Amino acid sequence: MSYDVRMFARPSTPTGFVEGTRTSRSGIETILAFTDFSSHAAIAIRRASQLADQHRSALRLVHVVEPSLLASDDWSKSVEGSGRVASAETELAATARSLNCTSPVSAQVLVGSVIEEILRVADQADLLVMGAHGLSPAKRALLGTMAMRLSTSCNRAILVVKQEKTDPYCQVLVPIDLRDDAQTTLQAAQALAPDAQLHVLHAYQGPEGVLQKSSVSKDSLQRSSSTVRAKVEARLDAVLTRAEQGTPRLLAHVSRDHPVRSTLSTETCMHADLIVMSKRSRSKLEDALLGSTTKRVVEDSHCDVLVVPILPTPKTVGARI
Repeated sequence: MSYDVRMFARPSTPTGFVEGTRTSRSGIETILAFTDFSSHAAIAIRRASQLADQHRSALRLVHVVEPSLLASDDWSKSVEGSGRVASAETELAATARSLNCTSPVSAQVLVGSVIEEILRVADQADLLVMGAHGLSPAKRALLGTMAMRLSTSCNRAILVVKQEKTDPYCQVLVPIDLRDDAQTTLQAAQALAPDAQLHVLHAYQGPEGVLQKSSVSKDSLQRSSSTVRAKVEARLDAVLTRAEQGTPRLLAHVSRDHPVRSTLSTETCMHADLIVMSKRSRSKLEDALLGSTTKRVVEDSHCDVLVVPILPTPKTVGARI
């Protein structure tokens, strides 16, 4: 069972903001940032604050107090439970007050399972923000799983924050699969980082291995490789032309390599400060056997990662960021 414990709201109205007339510049009206009070979560909170100011969004901070497995439904009313809740309320309120944020900031303490509580409030925001690591190695190992579970269970984008700097994103890498809805991913990148240079990457694996086993001549192999690359480049150019809509700021990159390896190497070469990736829901068995490209990039990249869920529902096309 979970409880909405208390809501702290910043009483003052930011200068220049008239209640009821505030509008986001990109459709990001509310940002939900989750904290476990670790140093990694503090970094994520600062990024969320920067984004709230950039997009004129309301910022909501959330902390989840997780009872022990044997706790009863009224655990939060016990001496232990009420003490932990009160301590969390005090710390979360202090975190909210410490932010140099001109946007409205509120803070809420919830009680229950972390994943369940995040999912319960996720639809109340347009963007979810979390730190890259938690307090314990066990929780740290579950980062990718948590982000993937959230992205496949709700239609909200999730920003996993790793970098301490909070300057607006300026170099954004967008790896895309031409078989998926690349428009959704590109729109999310453009919305979150409206002034950034977007580098759109498509990695593919050519037919060389199969043809070499068939004893195809070197000349034929080269022609086949060139033909495949030309087709890939043409398809990528077509996608970018549709997405640019008269404002060309998308740079195309084509790589004949494994998607994960290509993404991570390109991130390093271009000094990316954000990677934007989609996550299509697959079967649990497929993810367990093959691994998720997005999950591996979330775990192994150095910069922040925005995970955009592509869900098999009608809401996919209109999914908010």
